Amino acid sequence: MQVIQETNPAQIPELDIVRKKYIENYDACHPGKNGELMYHRNVVHFKQQIIGSQNLQQADRFSLYACFVTAAVNGYSFDPADNEVYLIPRDGKAMLDRQAGAHVKRLIRTGQIRFAEQAKLVYEGDVFQVENGRVIRHVENYQTDKIIAGYVRFVIDENGTDRYFVYRKSDFDSWRKKSPNPKTIEKEGKYGKYLSESLWDNGILGGTQAEPNFLRTKIIKHAAKEKCWATGTTIIKIEHYAEVEFESDREDYKNPNDTDNNDTTPAPTPIQLPQTAAPSQQHVTTVKDDDFVPENAQQAATVVHDDDDFLNS
Repeated sequence: MQVIQETNPAQIPELDIVRKKYIENYDACHPGKNGELMYHRNVVHFKQQIIGSQNLQQADRFSLYACFVTAAVNGYSFDPADNEVYLIPRDGKAMLDRQAGAHVKRLIRTGQIRFAEQAKLVYEGDVFQVENGRVIRHVENYQTDKIIAGYVRFVIDENGTDRYFVYRKSDFDSWRKKSPNPKTIEKEGKYGKYLSESLWDNGILGGTQAEPNFLRTKIIKHAAKEKCWATGTTIIKIEHYAEVEFESDREDYKNPNDTDNNDTTPAPTPIQLPQTAAPSQQHVTTVKDDDFVPENAQQAATVVHDDDDFLNS
């Protein structure tokens, strides 16, 4: 792997050995033999993320390689519009930060679901009935803006067999307590006071309700990680590095690249594909998330990132 360590970070995915390994991994794990097509689609976004991040450019080069070939195993897209994975610098290494789309893709890839519907929110005043875990009636009356519950429907097979996951406000509060950025706070920066926003209170000081789209994403992510789902398996011959993946609330995680002119405080530490044997070179770090089922940027601090699950705080 010496050639990888000696290559410019943004050029690593264009190395012939890397291109071949990506295509080999993808074709071994997905039907259709579309590895070549997916390589050309993802290499552009992968390079853009590296070029746009000084910390990623300084990250261990092998960790960049490991992230790229591991993404091929799971069919992850680096296109930000797909909201599946983001390349994140952490402790001098690159890692894959999985989002709700990545978890849904795993369930589809392992044949456990056909698709997942968009999560729906239940507001105070709605007619909402659940029986034996299934939502049997939901009438939106638009009487208030107070969110009291939420749910998502997964379709299991071609016959329309489905499974619902319903969450109460108490669940939302529990998720919020585990967040490193649970509320909007006022900070003192170089140019005076400013708000470091959180989507958990919709960017409002003293707010009690999360931003709706952010909450929908959270519902899907937690539902796709419930312990009722079977853990996936990885084909033996592919090259896969489980240690490069971790879970964080993008909204809760401060990108170390950000050089906010106001905030001079250090970035908080962000809070894994089935565990498989990896090659002897271990240049990556395992990050554990106690909310995880074992399985397989630059903006001002007061502006919420376009990704509804991410905030530079």
